[in-house]
Amino acid sequence: DFSQERRGDVIRYVTEKYGFDSVSQIITYGRLQARAAIRDVGRVLGMVYADVDVISKLMPEKLGITIEEALKMEPRLGEAMEANPQVNTLMDLAQRIEGLVRHAGIHAAGVVIADGRLVEHAPLYRGVDGENVLQYDMKHAEKIGLIKFDFLGLKTLTHIQDTLRLILKNRNKTITPQEIPLSDKNIYSLMSSGDSAGVFQFEGDGITDALKKIKPTCFEDIMAINALYRPGPMDMIPDYTKRKHGEAKVTYLFPELEEILTETCGIIIYQEQVQLIASKIASYSLGEADLLRRAMGKKIASEMAQQKDRFVSGAIKNGFDKKKSEELFELMAEFANYGFNKSHSAAYCVIAAQTAWLKHYYPVEFFAALLTTEMSDTDKIVKYIKICRRRGIEIQPPHVNFSDYKFNVKGDVMYYSLGAIKGVGEAAVQAILEARDQLPEKKFVSLQEFFETVDLRRVNKKVVECLIKAGALDHFGFHRAQMYEEHEKILDIVEAKRRDQEVGQESLFAMMDEGKDEKIELPDVAPWHRMAQLGFEKDVLGFYLSDHPLNGYETLARAWTDGTIQDLKNFTHKKKLSLVGLVVDRREIITKKGTRMCFLQLEDLNAVVEVIAFPDVFAKSEMLLKQDQPLLITGVLEKDGESQKIILEKVELLNNILQRAPRAIFKISKEFMPKLDKLQEKLKEFPGETRLSFELDLPDLEK
Repeated sequence: DFSQERRGDVIRYVTEKYGFDSVSQIITYGRLQARAAIRDVGRVLGMVYADVDVISKLMPEKLGITIEEALKMEPRLGEAMEANPQVNTLMDLAQRIEGLVRHAGIHAAGVVIADGRLVEHAPLYRGVDGENVLQYDMKHAEKIGLIKFDFLGLKTLTHIQDTLRLILKNRNKTITPQEIPLSDKNIYSLMSSGDSAGVFQFEGDGITDALKKIKPTCFEDIMAINALYRPGPMDMIPDYTKRKHGEAKVTYLFPELEEILTETCGIIIYQEQVQLIASKIASYSLGEADLLRRAMGKKIASEMAQQKDRFVSGAIKNGFDKKKSEELFELMAEFANYGFNKSHSAAYCVIAAQTAWLKHYYPVEFFAALLTTEMSDTDKIVKYIKICRRRGIEIQPPHVNFSDYKFNVKGDVMYYSLGAIKGVGEAAVQAILEARDQLPEKKFVSLQEFFETVDLRRVNKKVVECLIKAGALDHFGFHRAQMYEEHEKILDIVEAKRRDQEVGQESLFAMMDEGKDEKIELPDVAPWHRMAQLGFEKDVLGFYLSDHPLNGYETLARAWTDGTIQDLKNFTHKKKLSLVGLVVDRREIITKKGTRMCFLQLEDLNAVVEVIAFPDVFAKSEMLLKQDQPLLITGVLEKDGESQKIILEKVELLNNILQRAPRAIFKISKEFMPKLDKLQEKLKEFPGETRLSFELDLPDLEK
């Protein structure tokens, strides 16, 4: 594994060392999946893109689904084919080409290094950058005797390097990964608390839950958790946890096993432990022990029988009980089947410990670097931004004066990346940074200076539009609606002026105004409505950064809800309740009956909960659930241990309800509250367990 940014250097190194003719990357073949086949055929048939898009989006969300499977699962596809002969032709042709090779790519890691010229072994082709690419795929390359090396780009190594770079720039401290002490107790207290977001190999609900239960206190503990958390050994986690906390006794078949198994609480976890046991108990050489490990992994019956005889006879010769020796062999065979390589676990846990240490001591730099490594994944950016906010890390919106291509840090404040704005791109950001660095104050003092100094061939109208929507041109004295309305005109004027200067001409207008200080003046247009501005922000950032649509609704929403998502922990199973939130993710599925239902993520200002819309409710509320608007949802709370979800019953737009808010609040305050106060006083006169009957006139409200 190498840092993602340095992988190319490694390939260049081996190319120079072994010769250009002897080093090659490996081809991969991309095949036509169902959706791609439909879209490609639609394009060739000259169909309207929107029509093809509708058909493509009817395909159920299932990984690797075929068109044949989709037709069985989604009845609307069949209906569209019957109603429109062109759609019938589209689907028929798409089925015929589905699975065919569509294009060639390059394997993400594989590099072949040959003894001599590669063209003597296999055909090659030239890649985009002129590199050799083997025309045989990975498996066929190995079949003809070529050796494949995997040079992997590991983004966590890039993440660590970026964090250390930011610490040097922001704190003037030079730290190397090797200086990070793996014995630091704060590493393990952070992981024990379940604060594992961004910690290498330990992200995810399942392994986070294991961390909280096991509560690692040293490096050996996280190595064991990393090795156990995979199919097979995962079943041993509860037993390991009890042994670790002294709730279950640690026993050994032979006392001699204690020194080998004590670090893993008496449980065989690593392949190396199998080898050491064979050496200790049955006098295997380490070479023999490695053959035993491989035999156990392959599960070849004849080989296993030979190894069992060898192990038991060796153990008896060393004075061990035959029956217990046979029992130990079976135990080793069971664990070796899925035993993990200890050296692998150790190496990866070094990186895990380094990321945990950086997260504890330098959280702002840690998260800025983490967000940079995940710039292309909007879902992960949203996830980590929320974590930053919960930790109290201040995140400033992107700005052409303070932001860089990557996420930047100044003091304890993080500046959002210009490169993470959709539609901007690295070339445009480089043009902005180059122009900014040439200015005396290293920043643009006005909107006019920005337009006049950046290279408008790289920072085009589309880029400027995205910068405005993201708020990257705020603080120049104009609001976003003004800049958006006039940016095309300004760009045209500046571009014309630049062309005149290049050919040595000046316009008559410029000569007449010589000596005057020209300033950009923008028309006085109405600012964008708050929701419109946030909507544009979400378009280019993927989420709401400067504000949240639910901000300001908290007090009013309280009158219609039972609490916030965080309050759900206080309610009982099967409680019917109402919540206010935004749908931030939705996943539709087709049921066995052919109907559609939906799994949603509902978010308020502080938390997220899963909401399930069964077919009958989803059919009624589908359009509402697909709007980026605050919703009032009513449903039944389902609890299972620590997990909780809402079974949806009803949905309303919050804005529709709040239009009635003034009347409702007036009625509640004028009519209902005094009556409630009197009732509470009256109830104090009665002893407990008293059966009462009374009438109370309520205001004419829906709730």
